[in-house]
Amino acid sequence: MKFKILFIFLCQFIYAQQTQMGSNQNRYNPQFTTNYELNKEFETKIKSENKFKLIVSSDVNREISVYIQNNTTDTISISHQDYKIYILQEAMDKDGIWKPIEYWKNSDCGNSFGEIKIESYGIIETKSREYNGYFKTKIRFKLSEGNKVYYSNAIEGNIDLDKLITPTDFSFTWPLAFIANRGIKVPMKLQRKVVFLEPNGLKEFNQFIEDILIERN
Repeated sequence: MKFKILFIFLCQFIYAQQTQMGSNQNRYNPQFTTNYELNKEFETKIKSENKFKLIVSSDVNREISVYIQNNTTDTISISHQDYKIYILQEAMDKDGIWKPIEYWKNSDCGNSFGEIKIESYGIIETKSREYNGYFKTKIRFKLSEGNKVYYSNAIEGNIDLDKLITPTDFSFTWPLAFIANRGIKVPMKLQRKVVFLEPNGLKEFNQFIEDILIERN
């Protein structure tokens, strides 16, 4: 009987972990090479003067390929953390508003950070999870790079509505956790900017901490 109760509890816990908003865990594919069809798709479908262009597509293994093109005439670099690109999934809610269904967890290790070089009009691929659920919607990806954000095309997808519920506190993520452990409460608006990869989010966070330290001294 005790085993049965424990089993039910674990199932409920795992289900909750799967349905609630979680962090993005994409995986950069260093072996990827582009092809004529993908190059043509970027050329014809994605009309943009932005520095980066994104195309997403899903496969039968419930994975999404996020293709990122350097849309300039120069070789440029894109940032990574443990070879994860700074991307998040967003979904359209019942009112047609785009909302994040993932957040970003910064690493506390200085060796985690680096850059990936992309040649002029070159394309890289990173793999991200495709979610499942009873709510049919549209999914897109947001790339944060150099204090700017770039958006992909939208694809059909299904999620649980719990994915659209934003946690009331992100102080368990770095660097917010470092500050929380020292008794400093970061406003939720600023927390969201950090974990949802908003432009200048970390810059504003660092300024907030600097102002707090000045006040305490």
